[in-house]
Amino acid sequence: MKFIKTSLQNNLGTIWLNNDKKSNSLNLDMINEMVAAFDEFEENKTRVVILRSNPGARVWCAGLRIDQLPSPDKDPVPYEYALEKILKRIESFPGVVIAMIDGSVWGGGCELVFACDILLGSPGASFAITPAKISAPYNPNQVNRVLQRVGSNIAMELFFTADVMGAARAEKLGILNHLVPSEKLDAFTQSMAERIINNAPLAISLIKTQVHQLATQTVEQITNDAANRESVKRVYLSRDFSEGKQAFLEKRKPIFKGE
Repeated sequence: MKFIKTSLQNNLGTIWLNNDKKSNSLNLDMINEMVAAFDEFEENKTRVVILRSNPGARVWCAGLRIDQLPSPDKDPVPYEYALEKILKRIESFPGVVIAMIDGSVWGGGCELVFACDILLGSPGASFAITPAKISAPYNPNQVNRVLQRVGSNIAMELFFTADVMGAARAEKLGILNHLVPSEKLDAFTQSMAERIINNAPLAISLIKTQVHQLATQTVEQITNDAANRESVKRVYLSRDFSEGKQAFLEKRKPIFKGE
């Protein structure tokens, strides 16, 4: 692949953004490479994926290239523009996606990390949402991803000012799950990934789906949804649930197989 690097070992996948010369700005080919990587990880039942930049990259992601933005002669608030492909792929991925951020994140890069499940950052992490700088419209999906991270007042500050938010404030507001010294970030991320991998993948996948559903639907709608009820039933009747209960009773570590 030209714009990313990947690895897969022991149920842990890693994607490195590898477009440093362009500050990891996103183009169609790079987006398609990431989508293909997640497809491969899902096919291999990968439980955790770490999304990161190369070591030493000052810019984690500069956002979507301007020439990749939707043309004004088309739908002015498109729901299927280029970046949506990877955002929806991350959100639909059954495993956990951790964004490991050691550098600045701009524009569409914020959308990319906000689509991830867990955000870990160093003091060098920063965030700026910049559509107001170029008068770019956001559709409701894009706005909602920000609202899932912060309250409406903070979201509006980010949108309206386009100011850079540093790592310390991002952690205080809950954007970053943890703020870790740069030299310890890799080991911290790996350790969290390993703990997640040791837990039950079917239950994690179900909960991730329900969290995303609750962002746009009521609890009653989700509860009455036939597909959701079937998913809950699948986890309840799974081999992993039986194993988890038995391991607890036997005071041993469970061995989950995603079955």
